[in-house]
Amino acid sequence: MRVVTKEIQQKSRRKAAKPLLVYDLHTGMPMGQIIDMSERGMKIASELPFKIRQIYYCRMPLMKIIKGFTEVYFDAECRWCQRNEETSWYDSGYILRFSAPHNAELVHELIHSWMVERVERLNADYLEQDDEDSFIRRLLKSIRK
Repeated sequence: MRVVTKEIQQKSRRKAAKPLLVYDLHTGMPMGQIIDMSERGMKIASELPFKIRQIYYCRMPLMKIIKGFTEVYFDAECRWCQRNEETSWYDSGYILRFSAPHNAELVHELIHSWMVERVERLNADYLEQDDEDSFIRRLLKSIRK
């Protein structure tokens, strides 16, 4: 299998906008839930620990259709795994490799959509606060008159 690689600048990870599971292709079982992801790696939370340096062949169903696809496939090499004392689950970090360019593009689009959703939520929160402030200011002005 030829692994598609492309030079990617160091990207910051984006938190998953919605719960998203990653599945092991060999077992068909969920590996865990994505905490955050970049075009080069991901962090997942799982009930069981994973072996460091182990390569997992993964399938990730998408919450919406992206470029005509409903899921993305990739290889994930576990780089670290540690127990999260707050949740009692395990957090683990992976390097991602893609066997086809369209899978890398799907992850890029997914991360971009998370960023857009986050900005839209922040803007909505800001506008709500601004509307409340405007209402309060108008109320105070009317009381002062």
